Amino acid sequence: MKNNIIRIIFLTLVFLFIGLYSASNAGYIDYQARNQTVLTENQIKQFEEDVKNNRPIDIENYVINKEETYNNNLSKLSLKISNAIGKTFQNTLDYLFGKLESVMNG
Repeated sequence: MKNNIIRIIFLTLVFLFIGLYSASNAGYIDYQARNQTVLTENQIKQFEEDVKNNRPIDIENYVINKEETYNNNLSKLSLKISNAIGKTFQNTLDYLFGKLESVMNG
C-alpha cells in the first residue's frame, strides 16, 4: 500500500515536470516567433510609409538590434532552483536505474 502511494506520487511528479517543461519550451519559442513577426510587419509598414512620403531610406531605421538582459535577483534565484531540481531529478533517476540494473544483473 505504501509503495503504491509513493509510486503514484513519483509518477505524478515526473509527468508534471515533463508537461511543464514541454509547455514552457513550446510557449517561449512561439512567443519569440510571434514577436519577430510583429516587429517585421511594423517595420514593413514604416518602410512603405517612408517610400510613399519620399523620405530618405536608411536600413538602420528599420532594423532593430536590441538585446535586453533580464538578469536580476529573481531570475538568478529561479535558475538556481531550476538547476537544483534538475540535478536532484537526474540523481534520482541515476539511483533508480542503478538499482534496477543491479536487480536485473542479480
